[in-house]
Amino acid sequence: MTRLIVFISSSFLISNIISQEVIATQGNSTSNSVATLDYTIGEVVILTGTDGKNDVTQGFHQPVFEITNIETIEISFEVSIYPNPAVELLNIQFEEVDKGSRFELYDANGKLLITREINDHNMSLPFNEYETGLYFISFISSDNQLLKTFKIQKSY
Repeated sequence: MTRLIVFISSSFLISNIISQEVIATQGNSTSNSVATLDYTIGEVVILTGTDGKNDVTQGFHQPVFEITNIETIEISFEVSIYPNPAVELLNIQFEEVDKGSRFELYDANGKLLITREINDHNMSLPFNEYETGLYFISFISSDNQLLKTFKIQKSY
């Protein structure tokens, strides 16, 4: 019976230790003559135990936070969409026409409704065939890069 209790207790302890996980962004350590403080941003309160000689701390520590690279991509894409909210017709006016670029219309659930190639500076999309609600129109370059996405409201 004692072996069973020890087995269950150790199994419970091991499962608790293995199941704990923190994905943190930053941490640090600082100390003075009185105490040492280790912390991880995003970590919950943890338990520390000692027997006088050894300290055991439950938790995680990540003392270094380093950003290696942030890349900014400038996209030059001008488009006007009107009227919004739309009733009968949605007008789309482009500053420049890039051969092979397109736009895609999605409903509020993310279902693709149409895809059209951009072939003129002024295009119109019949909107009277769609239900009242929220739609998204995304513009994609000829090399499949998302340029912009707009929210369109369909009214009566």
